[in-house]
Amino acid sequence: MSPIQNFDQHARHLVDPNLPIPTRLQMAMEVRDSLEIAHTAEYLNFLKCYFRAFSLILTHITKPQTTDNQEHKLRNIVVEILNRLPHSEVLRPFVQDLLKLALQVLTNDNEENGLISIRIIFDLLRNFRPSLEAEVQPFIDFVCKIYQSFRTTVSYFFEDGGGGAALPISDNIGGSSIGSLAEDTKSMSLEGLGPVTSGYIGNGQLNPSTRSFKIVTESPLVVMFLFQLYSRLIQTNIPHLLPLMVAAISVPGPEVVPPHLKNHFLELKGAQVKTVSFLTYLLKSVADYIRPHEESICKSIVNLLVTCPDSVSIRKELLVALKHVLGTDFKRGLFPLIDTLLEERVLVGTGRACFETLRPLAYSLLAEIVHHVRGDLSLSQLSRIIYLFSSNMHDASLPLGIHTTCARLMLNLVEPIFEKGIDQPAMDEARILLGRILDAFVGKFGTFKRTIPQLLEEASEGRDRSALRSKLELPVQAVLNLQPPMEHLKEVNDCKNLIKTLVMGMKTIIWSITHAHSPRAQVSPSTHGVHLQQLQISPSSSTPLLQLKGMREDEVWKASGVLKSGVHCLALFKDQDEEREMLNQFSQILAIMEPRDLMDMFSMCMPELFECMINNTQLLNIFHTLLQAPKVSRPLADVLVNFVVTSKLEVLKIPDSPASKLILQLFLYLFGAAAKSPPECERILQPHVPVIVDVCLKNASESDRPLGYLQLLLTVFRALSDGKFELLLRDLIPTLQPCLNMLLAMAEGPAGEDMKDLVLELCLSLPAKLSSLLPYLPRLMKPLVLSLKGSDELVKLGLKTLEFWIDSLNPDFLEPSMANVMSDVILALWSHLRPEPYPFGKSAMQLLGKLGGRNRRFLKEPLVLECKENPEHGLRLVLTFEPSTPFLVPLDRCISLAVAAVLQKSVGMDAFYRKQALKFLRVCLSSELNLQGNSTGEGVTPGLLASLLVSSVNPFSRVDDTLDAKVSIDLLRLKDHSMSVLFFFFMSF
Repeated sequence: MSPIQNFDQHARHLVDPNLPIPTRLQMAMEVRDSLEIAHTAEYLNFLKCYFRAFSLILTHITKPQTTDNQEHKLRNIVVEILNRLPHSEVLRPFVQDLLKLALQVLTNDNEENGLISIRIIFDLLRNFRPSLEAEVQPFIDFVCKIYQSFRTTVSYFFEDGGGGAALPISDNIGGSSIGSLAEDTKSMSLEGLGPVTSGYIGNGQLNPSTRSFKIVTESPLVVMFLFQLYSRLIQTNIPHLLPLMVAAISVPGPEVVPPHLKNHFLELKGAQVKTVSFLTYLLKSVADYIRPHEESICKSIVNLLVTCPDSVSIRKELLVALKHVLGTDFKRGLFPLIDTLLEERVLVGTGRACFETLRPLAYSLLAEIVHHVRGDLSLSQLSRIIYLFSSNMHDASLPLGIHTTCARLMLNLVEPIFEKGIDQPAMDEARILLGRILDAFVGKFGTFKRTIPQLLEEASEGRDRSALRSKLELPVQAVLNLQPPMEHLKEVNDCKNLIKTLVMGMKTIIWSITHAHSPRAQVSPSTHGVHLQQLQISPSSSTPLLQLKGMREDEVWKASGVLKSGVHCLALFKDQDEEREMLNQFSQILAIMEPRDLMDMFSMCMPELFECMINNTQLLNIFHTLLQAPKVSRPLADVLVNFVVTSKLEVLKIPDSPASKLILQLFLYLFGAAAKSPPECERILQPHVPVIVDVCLKNASESDRPLGYLQLLLTVFRALSDGKFELLLRDLIPTLQPCLNMLLAMAEGPAGEDMKDLVLELCLSLPAKLSSLLPYLPRLMKPLVLSLKGSDELVKLGLKTLEFWIDSLNPDFLEPSMANVMSDVILALWSHLRPEPYPFGKSAMQLLGKLGGRNRRFLKEPLVLECKENPEHGLRLVLTFEPSTPFLVPLDRCISLAVAAVLQKSVGMDAFYRKQALKFLRVCLSSELNLQGNSTGEGVTPGLLASLLVSSVNPFSRVDDTLDAKVSIDLLRLKDHSMSVLFFFFMSF
């Protein structure tokens, strides 16, 4: 088709009264096809020529049509052209006339042209807002008109066709609040409402715009935009428009929809949902006007959820509107409707697309409603809610965020469930519900036990890929895309949040089950912990209550999943602070349990828990914390010592294995807890400590690597050394002699330094009172002397032991026991007489003082002293510094060191140092032999000796290896005292 050449002539011909409709339609289509001219400089000329022509066609030449004929197509093309006009400044002079024209078409024409007109109105208001304020009231009046006739429109489409009444909504209890208000409505536009479709109602008939659900669907958004632009319109129009909209959304529609009316039914519900969205937009700005309609609006929303077809977009918008209601005080109107909302088909419909898309949003809203009305729910309602949300928490198709929401909701239900137990039947039913929540939480721990290793493996693969990425060139990085996805990090964080919720909730759940049959006047749980709370006792309650404190067998079995599966979840917490917090939470869960229940739980879980602790030693902190808790330390110690003694002592045969180290740490915690409460723990340890000692003695004497058993023995001896365990010390008296025999044999036999120190400490830490050790005191003197000559720890123990013996024993008894080692003891004490900061000088002096004159009696006997056969120095060096103060440096020991270096044939000895030692011996012998040519008038060769000494100190200043002392045998003159040195030298070679 050729472009239009003369706009003015073409426009005048277009409105020629005698022009047939088909020709006029053809000319209008030519204008539509040439509309690109509106984007050029000819746009203004185009408007001047055609705008009047279009107005005449729509207002005088043609009339609105109710059938799809050529005249309707002409009007539709003209309206479409007006809709496609660019909204630039060129259009501004025509804006008001265009708005009036579009409003006239909207008011009088059919649905198809009305939808285009409403888009024209919206675009004009959005682009030319300041100049159109006076022209918007007629549009609002039109909106009021279509809402006023809304019920009539519904009757026209459905009731005449045999439609029925809608199902009534049952009034139950419910309520909630979640999230914040909706997205910014200023960014809304009509683009998201779908394309304009024809308004046929069958048999070629066109639906009037005043009887169109599609027009109703798009009108609220324009009104909302107008209220945002011109706030004065709210006060003048809301009192009239609001009741009409409330009445429109309350129209139920037919119960049964014939197939040929399904599209109209979908349009009906879409219009009502759009109206609901508009009302929720007004909730905060005009709350006083909406408050009288609170109950009606909430019932209408729930009714729409019940009757809405399975359209994802419509249902989603309805749920978003429900979310807005929950963000205001109007949510109270939803509370009586909780039973209806608990139906899954009501929330998300029955279609597959709705089910997969809308469940996260729907259950988040339902959780908020339930949270607000949890105190008013009956036990039967609570049972339905627990079933629904526990199922969702285990539904892998839902995101982890929804699982966390479900867990938090069930945790918030624990307190109201607990408080419902006001009589025996209610207590029994409440306990069943609490057990179901416990089962759901423990089951989730079991799921995480299986999935967390995979998460950790994926994280490790991500780190490997990041390391590989850093080694590759940029083009290769881009091709392989080795960056770990952010979704994995989000999944890990979501898992952490859910695990934290589960762990914190277990404390409240277990406490509530434990006290489920306790009178409610004594205790009450809280959702964030467990607090004792004094309450009023009802005098009217005469039903006897069966007070059973603790958990039943099946409940203990369920709760054991916290240990069997829950501890595996801690592997996900790599940060030290997070891990410490989670371990503390686990400890608190177990610390509130009844002792009997704790014993049963740990008895079932110890084998698996032990293996888990080998891989994660941080779990030991749980045992450490529980063993310090007065309530559960005794039962836990009983289970722990039984398990270790009966099945795990054999692992000590490999002392450097993780299991061996774990056993030693557990015994350390065990005896540490026993020391804090000896009366309670002594009876528990009494059957096991003799067995431990016997096993350790037997294996220490037979095993090739007895270190693990000796370390355990030392742990036992240290724990019993305080003398707090009378019964245990009495039971160990028969083992003293075999224990001492083995230890002394090991001390005298070949062993490493660490082993000897351990044996000596065991000898001085024998678990017995002093009266029981008296027969073995002489045999303990040698370990005492060795301890005083050992490491700092041994010296400290030896001084403490000796002081205890001196203070406790009569001198007449002690002296005979020490007679054989008295000299060694006194000399060892003398060796510690050093000034501060030496730590043992003061203690050694005090002990010598306590011994009194006895510390000198050993002087009557000859001492083993180091002596020299020749008191004079064989070789000496006289050094003189300013101001000429000489001092003597004996070199006899230096000669011995040099001889040892020359004779040593170890690979580690540098050949260079051996040569230097040989040269040093040559120079020394030359000076002693006093050979001519090698001595000066003073008798020593200063240059040669000085050169050698310097080279020995500084290895970089090395003299020539060919240096040799020329010895003249003819001039040999020996001094008397040098013969021994010469003889030793030749004998060495």
